[in-house]
This record gives sequence, C-alpha cells and structure tokens, in this order.
Amino acid sequence: MNEPESRRFFDWYSSLNIPTKVFVPGNHSTAIEQGLIRAEDYPAVHFLIHKQMEWNGLKIFGSPYTPRFHDWAYMKKRGKLDLVWQSIPEEIDVLVTHGPPKGVLDLTHDIESHAIVQVGCAALRRHVDERIQPRIHAFGHLHDEKGISNYGMFTRGTTQFINCACCDLAGKLKNNGFVVEV
Repeated sequence: MNEPESRRFFDWYSSLNIPTKVFVPGNHSTAIEQGLIRAEDYPAVHFLIHKQMEWNGLKIFGSPYTPRFHDWAYMKKRGKLDLVWQSIPEEIDVLVTHGPPKGVLDLTHDIESHAIVQVGCAALRRHVDERIQPRIHAFGHLHDEKGISNYGMFTRGTTQFINCACCDLAGKLKNNGFVVEV
C-alpha cells in the first residue's frame, strides 16, 4: 500500500503554482484504486481515471489501464482491454494513457528468454490509429533499462506519440520530460 507516499505527493502537487494540474494514475497507484485517496481529497488536481476533461478548448482523456502484469493497480487481461478502449470518445485532442500502444516505445526484456519484446497493448494501438486519432498520445509505464531506450517521441500519421517515463527501472530519474505546444 502506498497511501502515505501518495498523500505526500498530492500535498506537494496541489501546492504548486500551476493553474491546471492533471493526474492519470497507473499500476503503482494502489491507494487511489482502492479508494484510500479520492479526487475529492485534492480539488486542485484533475484526476483522469478513464475520463475526459476540457482545457483551453482541448479535449483531454486520461486512462490508467494497462495489460495485466503481476497484481498491480488498474490492470486488465489483454482480452478485456478492447472494451475499455472502445469507451474513449473519438474527438480527443490529447490522450494520456498509463501504458503504451503495441509497437510504440514499448520494449522490454522478456523475463524468461531475455529477448527484447514489445509489450504495449495491441487493442489500444488499433483504437488510437483507426478511431481516436488524437493529436498527442502521451504515456509512460515502460521505462528505460539496460540496452533499451523507450523515452522519446515520434509522429506517425497525425498523432505525436510520447513516452515520457522519467525514471529507469531502478527508479532513478533519468529523463526530464517534454514541453509540447498544442
């Protein structure tokens, strides 16, 4: 359980002199998934838990879900994720998901074979490419590790994809994020 650490983070985040603060949880957000920390506790922060908001005319949708890996927060079996992604509206400008679509900055070493594999969500990729087509799709979840760099951005079609995971697998700050103008 990470309730004390999460409360410290949200106390700090809420205090920042930033007019609009957005938070999309992920697999380590157990205190939020279990309802120990709620959006109502931090009114200065927009919690996007598979929901949409509008900011300066931009439609932003955030979702914490990722394919199941161990027993962490906001995880679903791959076969169930298609229904999750179907519920994202089509006219989204900025999509923020915790995990990446398959084949997009989603490399890791397979636990058994140690081969480099793509572990992003194929259903998410299909919905992003064929239906949602956001201007920006930002995510994290897959960090840089020895011999693999997932951090970065590239554009395919009309969508700019950004893996903005800032820490490596050891939890050490390695990257400083991106500033993106929309």
